[in-house]
Amino acid sequence: MIATIRSEWIKLRTVRSNVTTAIVAVLIPLAISLLSVTFMGENNIDSGTLPGFIVGSGSVAVLLIGVLGVLCVTQEYSQGTIRLTLAATPSRPRVYLAKAVVVALLGAALTGLVVLIGNVVGSAIIDARDVPALDSNPDAAPAFLAMILMGAVVAVLGMAIGALTRNPPSAITTLVLWPLLVEGIVGGLLSLAFDDDVARWMPFQSGLNSMFLELPEDGFGRWGSLGYFAAWVLFVSLIAERSLKRRDA
Repeated sequence: MIATIRSEWIKLRTVRSNVTTAIVAVLIPLAISLLSVTFMGENNIDSGTLPGFIVGSGSVAVLLIGVLGVLCVTQEYSQGTIRLTLAATPSRPRVYLAKAVVVALLGAALTGLVVLIGNVVGSAIIDARDVPALDSNPDAAPAFLAMILMGAVVAVLGMAIGALTRNPPSAITTLVLWPLLVEGIVGGLLSLAFDDDVARWMPFQSGLNSMFLELPEDGFGRWGSLGYFAAWVLFVSLIAERSLKRRDA
């Protein structure tokens, strides 16, 4: 299993588009957070400002990391190298698990990098602006941890969608439209049908809510929301793994 994981890691880091996507997934949320802190009025900066910007831009980071998970699988199908992978490792569940481990660890590492650099550089920017000393925000650490875990979970989700569609454009479109459009439409229609707010039952939105400093009052809590989304991702992943076993390469 270790050899398979090592092989998947080598394949992932040696493709230029994967490296570019990973860099963009770190730079864009950092740019949003740090520029916001730089140009925000000094009187409006408090203990929740920097953490709020970091986790707020974290939704962009996790979606881009999900795209990286998509590319981990779909590139092999589009280039035909999946046949070589399955010939070298005939056990398809092992291949799928190895890919999932690699993209999950990479997703967690990239979001962790966003959190680390954002806090270090953002704090330096705030100090340079002579803002009075700020107390630490007690909600920051749990929100950052949830963001790192979301990076891992969404990376696995992207990989699962890629394994199901085997096509980069359709997989990326599905990944992006799911939280941005589909859940909003479905949630709105169900709310009208049942005369109740069902937004908390929307899995992707529930996962994103776990990253916020201030959690919605009608949600499942930080870890409940993240666990609910992770359960959905596990379900999709099991379907994708079955698809990998049954369909021709």
